Formats: sequence, structure tokens, C-alpha cells
Amino acid sequence: MNSKFSLERGIYVMGVFIIVIGVLFLFVRSDAVLKFRYFSEQNEDVLFFQESLDGYEKPSYLVLTGTDHKELSESLRIRLENMGKQVKIQPLSVIRSMEDMKEFNSVIVATEQLDVLKDANVLLDFTKSGGSLFFAVRPSPSPVLSAMYQHLGMVEAGNFIETTGIKLEHPLVGKNGRTLFQSDRILNSSLSVRLSPDAKLYASSASGIPIFWTKQYGEGQFIIFNGTMFVSAVEQALFVKGIQLASDEVMTPIVNAHVTELGSFPFAVPDGRSLSEGYTNRDYYRFVVWPELQRIEAKYDLNYTASYLSPKDEVIMQGEASRSQEDLRLYGRELLRMGGELAIQEAVYLNEKERTAVYKDSISRIAEALPSYKVRSTVIPALNKNKVEWESKNIVLTPEFYVKKMGDNVILPKTIEGFAPDVYAQWLALNEIAVSGYYAHTVYPQLFLQGKNIEESFDAFVSFQQQMKREAPWLKNLTLSKAADAAYTYINSDLYEERNGNMITFYATTMRDKAYYYFSSRQSIVSTENCEVEKVGENLYIVEAHKLRFSIRLDGAK
Repeated sequence: MNSKFSLERGIYVMGVFIIVIGVLFLFVRSDAVLKFRYFSEQNEDVLFFQESLDGYEKPSYLVLTGTDHKELSESLRIRLENMGKQVKIQPLSVIRSMEDMKEFNSVIVATEQLDVLKDANVLLDFTKSGGSLFFAVRPSPSPVLSAMYQHLGMVEAGNFIETTGIKLEHPLVGKNGRTLFQSDRILNSSLSVRLSPDAKLYASSASGIPIFWTKQYGEGQFIIFNGTMFVSAVEQALFVKGIQLASDEVMTPIVNAHVTELGSFPFAVPDGRSLSEGYTNRDYYRFVVWPELQRIEAKYDLNYTASYLSPKDEVIMQGEASRSQEDLRLYGRELLRMGGELAIQEAVYLNEKERTAVYKDSISRIAEALPSYKVRSTVIPALNKNKVEWESKNIVLTPEFYVKKMGDNVILPKTIEGFAPDVYAQWLALNEIAVSGYYAHTVYPQLFLQGKNIEESFDAFVSFQQQMKREAPWLKNLTLSKAADAAYTYINSDLYEERNGNMITFYATTMRDKAYYYFSSRQSIVSTENCEVEKVGENLYIVEAHKLRFSIRLDGAK
């Protein structure tokens, strides 16, 4: 009797459970869920600030320049400041003794004109006594180089040659990252050199010319980049690696975000059956392309940002609803339910007046299709002189070079495009991950209208997601606006340090909920306070800080 009662009660409980799940499923799939704040408003995290940090250290670097490579020194200055470091720029010619350099964490030579030095022994003495000297561009053959080249780890130094590609001895980030990037677009002017056995090689060209190495000299070390590509802000991963090698420990802020943009989506699809005999073009996108995009999004939790551009010349028959508006309503609502967001795409091919009109029309159309949704983001496909007046506090994805703030707007750079990024694009993505813990990837579903093979494109897209998951599994997949929120500390905060024996305490000036950093150390980590660490590469960790003050205790740090 009791057994029968238990069985019947279990059936009732199971039935109620199924009904509840069914109701929740219908609710989630309904438009009612779109009225919640999660879909329509920004989540305001608590901000923390601390102002008085007198007496604490902010790491400082000296950049030595010449009359050449002025763009290089400026590019390195911006990169170091984005890494949270103080920077002083001086001509190499004014250096008279090692006393001129001893106050800096590291000295960077951003000129190939070593012969402006009165005495080459100045650089040798500085390094021998414990300094780190980083050559950020290959030096020109000169009497000074002839006096130094053996101390720099070179057995022979010849003439300049053009080198292509990069072969890494170890992944820059991650434990399973790629080490060979064979592309003619990865270009350097290099010295033809042969290294001594006691030089430690970190990277060479695809043909085997040494590109990046270190050499111990006395109590210090030389770090040599035998190339010219650091002038490009998008190819500075090895520069950041050099800064990490130059000091026992280096802490730098990162964004920790990956953005996936669906460019110009949703978009008007022409009539006909050119894409498939079994479907109209519109149904083909609805029942073939879109479900595959959804499947990939769900598998890799990509949280798409779709950049919408209102149709320019849409013809609407009398008595019919706008097909593009129906598609915007359909795809937009499904996108939000998936955790994605809609952004406005700027019409760069129009003049300023026309672009502004299209921008406002796009906002108006989204407001009609999604009445409770607030657009926070704008995407600019290409740089242009004329600029639309964006709404205040907008997030802008653009072909800029740095994550930064411009007025009230947060600027996030585009990184790569295409369902199947080539080797050079993958190199650019790795660079952005290594320097700022961020990259943005744009794909254009409308390319299938031009005869692109959908199966091959999606296979390549999945392969790339798998590869990036192996190389940087810690990166958070975020929408564009949430990536801008994640960049708050990276953009707005300064970071100071206090050392006490084997304990390093860090002080951030501001933080939104939590902040992320790359921390490089030659010593192992014993314990932490107010932060969590995870090893993500050779002597490299990602740090998640929970408070403005956080500490790391090292094993054997001086």
C-alpha cells in the first residue's frame, strides 16, 4: 500500500516538474522575457576607488631614441603606458654614464644609431652591473656594434636582409599555442646573424634567422629584437615578452575578453532560389544558415554582437509589412535570448549627412522591433575622416590600434575578419591576446550571397574556435558592450607596487567588480591575498583581482 502511494505521488511530482519546465521554456522563448532589465539596460557594477597612493612605486622605463624611428618610440611609449608603466623618452646621445639609467626598471633602445654614443662601454657597464637593456629594433652595423656584438650573443653579424614569418621556441601565451606563423606579411628587416651557444633564442624567422633572444652579461642581461616590426601597434607581442623578460616580475592589466561580431546582420536577402533549390533565399538563411550560427554560438558560448545597418533603398509594397523589419524583429529577439546584443553599424560609404541619417534610422528600426532594448554599441567597418555623432557613452568597435577611452566613448579595436582567418590574421589575434588579453573577430554571413561555400566556411569557423580555445582558454566570450565593461580597469586604473621580502602588494586606483592582469615571474607563487591566479604560459599567470589591494607571495623572491 505504501509502495503504491509513493509511486503515485512520484508521478504527480514528476508531472508538476514537467509542467513547470514547460512553462519556463515557453516564457524564455516568448517576448515577455525581453522586457526584463537584463535585455534592455546596462548592469551597473559597483565601482571602487582609492586616491592616496603616495610612497608606492609605479614601474618606470626609459626609452632611448635617435633621429630615426620616431614612430617606433611613440608606439612603444603608448604600449608601455597601456601596460600601466611610467615612461621617459630621451635621446641616446645624452647618455654619458650608467648613472643616467640606474633608476629605471629597464632601458629600451628604440634607435639603430648606436654610433651616437660617446662610449659604448656605458651600455655594457649598465648591463654588467645588473641592468636590463632591451634593443627594440635591430642595430645598424657601426663601430659601436662591432665593439658590442659578441657581448650581445652574436658570433657573426652581417648585412641587413628581409625576413618573413615567425617561429616561436615556446608559445607566447597558453600551454598549447601555435609556434609557427609562416606568412610573407610578417615582415622584418634583420641583421644576418649567427648566435653564440650561451644566447637563449626565443624566436626566429620562418627561414631560421634569429629574431629574438637574450644574453646574460655580468649581473644583467641584453634582450635583442633583430627586426623592425614593433613600429606596428598590432605586432608587439614580442615587445611585451621582452618587457616581461627584462624584470623578475611584471604585472600588466588586461581586458580578458573575446568579441564575435556578425557584420551587417540581419540584412536584406534578395528574392529567388539562387542559394538552394529547396529553399527561397530568405528561408535558406532562416532554416540553414541561422541555425548553424546558433549551434556554433551555443557550443562555444560566443555571445554574438550583431551590427545592424538599416536598408538603404527598401521598396515596400502597399499593404505589406517590411520584410527587413520582420527579419530584424525575428533575428534580433532570438539573438537576445541567446545572450547576444545588437549594435549599430556605421555606413562608412556615405557622406557625413547621409551616414548620420542612416545611423538614426537604424536606431529607430531597432526601437520599433525591440521596444525595451537600449543600443549601447556602434561598429565602424573601416576608418573614415567623417564621423557620426554617436550617442553619449557609446561603445565603438573600430579599426583602431588600442583599447582606449575617447571622450565618453570606449574604443575597442577590430582584430581579424572572416570565417577562415589566414596565418597572418591568426598572428594578429595572438598579438592582441598577448598584449591586452583581448581580440575581436568579425564574420559576414552575407558573404554566402556571393557563392561562398557554407559547409567549408562553417567548418573553418569551428576549427578556428577550437584552436583559440586551446591557445587562450581563459578568455571570456563577451558581447561588445560587456567587453567594454570588462575593459574598465584596463583603461581607467593605475597600478602601484609595494615590495616586502618575498611579498608583492599591488594597489589599483579603481576597479569595477573585479579586474584581470597578466603576471610574469621567474619564481613560483606560494600564496595570494584578494586575488586568484592561474598559470597560462611559461612563467606567465592570469590574475583575477577581487579588491583594489591584492598581494602575491613568491618562493625565493628577493
